[in-house]
Amino acid sequence: MFWLKEIRDRFLGDDTLKRLKLKLLSLMKVSESPAGFGIMAAIGLGAILLFHAIPSSSGLTVPPQKHSIIEQADIAADSGMEEAQPAETESDLADLTPTIDETYSLRRNETLIGLLKRANIPTAEAHEAVNALGKVVNLRRLQRGQEIRLSRSAGNGRHLEALRLRDSFDEEALLAADEGGFVATRVPVPTLSLSHLVEGQITDSLYLSAQRAGLPTAVIVDLIRLMSFDVDFEREIRVGDRFQVYFERRYAPDFHDLEEGRILHVKLELQKRTLEASYYEDEHGQQDYFDPDGNSTRRTLMKTPLDVTVVTSSYGRRKHPVLGYTRQHTGVDFRARTGTPIMAAGDGVVERASRYGGYGNYIRIRHNSTYKTAYAHLSKYGKGIKAGARVKQGQIIGYAGATGRVTAAHLHYEVLVNGKQANPMTLKLPTGRTLKGETLVAFKSRQRNLTADIAQIQMQQQYLQSAGMNAAHSSQSR
Repeated sequence: MFWLKEIRDRFLGDDTLKRLKLKLLSLMKVSESPAGFGIMAAIGLGAILLFHAIPSSSGLTVPPQKHSIIEQADIAADSGMEEAQPAETESDLADLTPTIDETYSLRRNETLIGLLKRANIPTAEAHEAVNALGKVVNLRRLQRGQEIRLSRSAGNGRHLEALRLRDSFDEEALLAADEGGFVATRVPVPTLSLSHLVEGQITDSLYLSAQRAGLPTAVIVDLIRLMSFDVDFEREIRVGDRFQVYFERRYAPDFHDLEEGRILHVKLELQKRTLEASYYEDEHGQQDYFDPDGNSTRRTLMKTPLDVTVVTSSYGRRKHPVLGYTRQHTGVDFRARTGTPIMAAGDGVVERASRYGGYGNYIRIRHNSTYKTAYAHLSKYGKGIKAGARVKQGQIIGYAGATGRVTAAHLHYEVLVNGKQANPMTLKLPTGRTLKGETLVAFKSRQRNLTADIAQIQMQQQYLQSAGMNAAHSSQSR
């Protein structure tokens, strides 16, 4: 079992490493900008990782993001420091064999057995390794590009000593040579918890402006969904409006990659009003987003059930683009390319998911005894969407298209109140939970902490920008 213990110690870190990371991160703020994160992380965490002797690591690097903002870093929650482990015995050290570390990627239609053979691992060992690994990993789900890290002996036999296979952001499988074969286990991937702030001004659409400001696509989608409860994307989003998004992300130093987390706080400064929403989990574990007064920002239905900011046909009378005569338009048309995901406006049960005359591919959802929503001209339906299926708010139920009586791809969206069509954009919908008492006091305390964190990041960003400008001016003067 020595190799399994060695591989754990070597790749997952020990108490000394944890203490060094914690001490370092308490002394610095981390930035993804070249002047911040690239330098401080390469010097600090890179030194720690080198101290920990990972041969394949040449220092901590993160691809820079355009318009990136200062990050605050914190070590992922540790349950506490354990007592120091006994020193390795002489017999343990005698078992330590020089190894060669290599990384391979699965090719198209290649199996793990095939990869190990390509790496010149003896056939018998390859089969034994795969059999052991199959007990902790679903090998059938491995896809092209999956990285496999191998450690093998440097001698003539080049026997497989250890293998790492990371099949999720949070976990990986470790395989180690043992007496008579191999042993495999699953272990957590060490991560750093980061908080990231992105701010910007709307120059065309919210989506494109946020993308240019450096906001990751996954976070933009969450932002759209979160604000879709209260924002009329047809009339309220204007050039010159501003946005601010403060969100979580996790960094895996050993793999040099990031995973986006939840939005912590969002602020939209529109022409006529300012909207804010903050994430909060109360003492009972209930999670939601609330405005500064403690009112839930969620509504029974979303105003805009897809990721767009242009409404092509408002509710009311219009000249039908195909039939050529004026008729009452019973909903809102959202311009959307074929294949754009459509989300359920609220929790409910699918009443219909089928072809429906001029509506083309059509979905109608019953949310409660009062409200229903309908979605028309879809190119196809989402997975599992059929009559009787239960759906959650924000779940993808279909994809925009041009089926039925239409001239171009779009989504036709209707809200029915007691069986009659209503204007989705002006409909007043019931709000969710309102925080009160001690829960409201705790929420506002957290709000103040969030505001202070954001203000600190903004000050640090201004300092870096000022320092950069001064450095550039000094360089030009010389």
